Amino acid sequence: MHKRLALSLALCLTTAAGVAHADTLPAPTVEYSADRIIESEAGTFTGKVYSAKDKERSEIETNGMQMVMILRKDKQLGYMLMPAQRMYQQLDFSTAQKQSGGPDTEGVDITKVGTETIEGHPATKYRMVLKDGSAGGFMWITDDGIPVKMDMLSKSGKDKSRTTVTLTNLKIGAQDPQLFEVPGDYKALPRMPHLPGMGGLPGAAKGLIPGARR
Repeated sequence: MHKRLALSLALCLTTAAGVAHADTLPAPTVEYSADRIIESEAGTFTGKVYSAKDKERSEIETNGMQMVMILRKDKQLGYMLMPAQRMYQQLDFSTAQKQSGGPDTEGVDITKVGTETIEGHPATKYRMVLKDGSAGGFMWITDDGIPVKMDMLSKSGKDKSRTTVTLTNLKIGAQDPQLFEVPGDYKALPRMPHLPGMGGLPGAAKGLIPGARR
């Protein structure tokens, strides 16, 4: 479960602030790309994130398999890509949010707690706590609205799980529009209810990431 949590958090970090409502977290005001490092009890994972207006792409590699989620707020659609199989699944936007660990603003307290520098970027630090006390953590967001780090602790009974996600090699600039499209040679899959590591946040951690969209 810890491994699944780490992967889900990684997928949602790139988009958590990108579609945030004004009363929760700021949204990015620039296009950008970055490398991503996920650290948890399950190990360390790496991936990439790409962000443009109303468009997000999140990639992660685990066990030699690459998984990609594209979220298109402008189309109210999402796409799960399976590059190895050259296949994809189209999802409605709500389902895509959930599959990528989509946030739920209800039941989450968000507090601005100060400023810090993360990976050389000045950022505002926000505390996020589920009102039932089952999970909590921090997110650091730059002046451009980019979520550069998240540190979260969740608990279920006596079990606790901590996951940190950090963006490195952040590059601000226009992104290739093709990053947010399904390649023309990919074949569509019929309904697919779940892919490992892309099923949303399990248990108490679900809903920690505020900013409804995703």
